[in-house]
Amino acid sequence: TPHPEQLGPTIGSAEGLDLVSAKDLAGQLTDHDWSLFNSIHQVELIHYVLGPQHLRDVTTANLERFMRRFNELQYWVATELCLCPVPGLRAQLLRKFIKLAAHLKEQKNLNSFFAVMFGLSNSAISRLAHTWERLPHKVRKLYSALERLLDPSWNHRVYRLALTKLSPPIIPFMPLLLKDMTFIHEGNHTLVENLINFEKMRMMARAVRMLQHCRSHSNVPLSPLRSRVSHLHEDSQVARMSTCSEQSLSTRSPASPWAYVQQLKVIDNQRELSRLSR
Repeated sequence: TPHPEQLGPTIGSAEGLDLVSAKDLAGQLTDHDWSLFNSIHQVELIHYVLGPQHLRDVTTANLERFMRRFNELQYWVATELCLCPVPGLRAQLLRKFIKLAAHLKEQKNLNSFFAVMFGLSNSAISRLAHTWERLPHKVRKLYSALERLLDPSWNHRVYRLALTKLSPPIIPFMPLLLKDMTFIHEGNHTLVENLINFEKMRMMARAVRMLQHCRSHSNVPLSPLRSRVSHLHEDSQVARMSTCSEQSLSTRSPASPWAYVQQLKVIDNQRELSRLSR
């Protein structure tokens, strides 16, 4: 039996989210995700794929924390929509989440982009036909365009092609990278006739290098908020404007958006989400 605090929230924060623009919210999420992504050591990917049965006294804590964040984000989207009882406000919130996904894609935070899109495609949300019908045609068209990036056919070919066209810094779709490494590990023998299979090692190294490539220009700002903060010391007038802008963002919402994105309250029980949806 779960503890009361494990059951998740009973009241949504749709009204508070309405006061923060989708672009600002995407910026805050990206900044938080970047700090998690940047803390992952490359060797953690290999340790994660090989598993604890082969490796002892090693940790994959940073990678696991980043993966938990992915699950948390998709359940957060479903939770907020299911806890919003007013159809009009729920349609507005749905529109905001679609715009949020578009901004995350624009800011090259593909991991959170996939998480938000998976949250929107959750069965508890996709069945809310009346809510989807309230969306303007332009927003529905945008959602259909974003959905194409999720196409799993030909081993996620659409996503892989899109990734090659982006320049770092990028936050990649981590579950797919780990899936690739798992297939390399399980589909190839480590030893062939008692000799080390170096071709397997090269394939693993190429996959791990993707992490290095995505973080190769970490000083480049990922979000509008990060670029705003990074130039604080360049000019005092710009610094004053930037500080005012940050303060106005905080006063527009009941709680600080930065604090909000760090402590998302979610319902991760699919049965409960389905019940609320019905």
